[in-house]
Amino acid sequence: MAHRILVQVLVTGAQVFGRAFVQAYKQAAATSTHQAQSAAKQGGITLDEACRILNVRSEALEAQQVKEKFDHLFGVNSKDRGGSFYIQSKVFRAKERIDKELTKDTPPTGNAGPGSGADSTAAAS
Repeated sequence: MAHRILVQVLVTGAQVFGRAFVQAYKQAAATSTHQAQSAAKQGGITLDEACRILNVRSEALEAQQVKEKFDHLFGVNSKDRGGSFYIQSKVFRAKERIDKELTKDTPPTGNAGPGSGADSTAAAS
């Protein structure tokens, strides 16, 4: 009789553990998919990570400094010089992310807007 109760307890425990494991796996899979989509929308890496890769300070981002660091690191890690394609791609993605941040901070400039001289000269003719 005791063996039967012990087996029932073990089977019930295994069922509970199995259900919990399946539920946790589904939740983890959904979370990782969401995080991957979120990272892809943001360029793949965070601004902090991009600044660490290019060795620039995030508080004082300057396009010229970023370009100099990028040119140096991208050239040093060239396959022709025996560098790593993986590191070269990380450097490229870091510059891409910082450029995205820099263009977000500065408003676009151009002369083709509604108040430009091109419209007024056509109307005056």
